[in-house]
Amino acid sequence: MEGRVANNEYKIAVVGSPLLATGSKLAGIPDAFTVSEPEEIEGTMRTLMQKEEIGIIVITERSMRKIRDRKLIHAIDTSLRPLIIDVPDYNEPEKEADALRRLILRAIGIDINKMSKR
Repeated sequence: MEGRVANNEYKIAVVGSPLLATGSKLAGIPDAFTVSEPEEIEGTMRTLMQKEEIGIIVITERSMRKIRDRKLIHAIDTSLRPLIIDVPDYNEPEKEADALRRLILRAIGIDINKMSKR
């Protein structure tokens, strides 16, 4: 059982705006953090990524853009567990195609935009 959580029951954590954190807590996700400063975001992400019980981290795109530490950005981009998903913040629309493209790229490592240009 080394390096595993009992019964593979992983938790979801949320990092971002007060609206996202509050909504997540109301939905039953206790590990929801309101962060705004780059140092807070980076520290929270490092801590969550090291916790064995965390399987998914949801972070707002606005918070992701504030991360300056290149090593942390690389760790986030290549992390499979926890899986890190960035989502648009409230009033920050994202094109569905871009979201789908990024998810496919993370899941299987193929950029569908590059394939369609061949």
